[in-house]
This record gives sequence, structure tokens and C-alpha cells, in this order.
Amino acid sequence: MTELSSVADFATPARDTRPGSEEGSQPRVIRQSTSLFLVAEAGELWRVYDSPAPDGVDRQIPDERTQLRYRLFLSLSGPSEIRACRLTDDCPRDVDAVSLQRQLDSSRAIGGASVTDRSLTPTATPTTRR
Repeated sequence: MTELSSVADFATPARDTRPGSEEGSQPRVIRQSTSLFLVAEAGELWRVYDSPAPDGVDRQIPDERTQLRYRLFLSLSGPSEIRACRLTDDCPRDVDAVSLQRQLDSSRAIGGASVTDRSLTPTATPTTRR
């Protein structure tokens, strides 16, 4: 497997266009020392965070042991979009590709914002994915 120099290698195209990344392919996780990314089944690239609230002010790298209530997905490969999945007490907090894809699929749009914003304040009405 080739070592990645930066996420920009994936974030430039609207879709992940590398061989084997066709729409409907298996999701996969990209881990870096300070970040976690999901390449979704549809080829979209998402940066993933855990947060105590959907505004993402105190967000952190996802962790299976987290007690935080929200998993946030920030689109890096298309229009600016932020999605939030509420993690209930009985909800698994796994960070493998299949689990993250399920969480993304069950998430709700909370708006668009720059991924460098400290606050991810919603700017749109929540919608369900797909």
C-alpha cells in the first residue's frame, strides 16, 4: 500500500477516482496520526470527528471508547456538507469502515461550513442521507 503524503491527494476530485473506487465499492478508512477519514461506498471523502454536540466545537478524533454523543462527518470531496450521527448509549462506537458507513448513512445533514471553522454551526435544515 502506498503511503499518503496528504489528504489533498483524495480531496481534489469530487469523487475518489482511483482504480477500485467505483460507486458502490466497499468503504474504507484512512488513518493519520491526527485524523480519521472515511471513503464512503459512493466514493465521497469524509473527515470524521466525535463531539459532545452537533456544533462540533469540542470535536476530537473518533475513538471506540468515546462517551461523546455525536459522530460528525465533514465532506471533503464535494459541496461543503456536515452530517451528524447521534450515538445513543447502546450504539456501537466502532471506527471500522463498515460501521462508519452505517453511521454516515443514518446521519442527518446539519449544514455546510468550512472544515477549518472552529464551530460547525448548522446553516441548513436537517435532512436524511439518501
